[in-house]
Amino acid sequence: MPLTTDKTVLPTDEHTVRHGIDQLHADALDLARRTKQLATVLDHGDYSAAGGRVRTAISHIWRAAEDLHSAFHTAPPRCAGPDASLSRLCGRRMRYLAARVAKRAE
Repeated sequence: MPLTTDKTVLPTDEHTVRHGIDQLHADALDLARRTKQLATVLDHGDYSAAGGRVRTAISHIWRAAEDLHSAFHTAPPRCAGPDASLSRLCGRRMRYLAARVAKRAE
């Protein structure tokens, strides 16, 4: 049976790209939170060595989340332009995240 691979088509819409990166970032932060809860449970009794390994995994997950946050900034919105300062992009992202949290709270 021949193995075929479909080429992944990158979305051309900047909002789709940024939303995808943002969703991966949110998923990574959620995974880190859940992993921390697991490590806390494993820290007791016979599973303490496993808890330490899980804590190591948390640090890797946090680094991945930071990389995704950086990727979000390398895909700036068109209106910001390619020469936009990082502080402007971070401010924009914080306003976006605040609006997103407020929307979830409704």
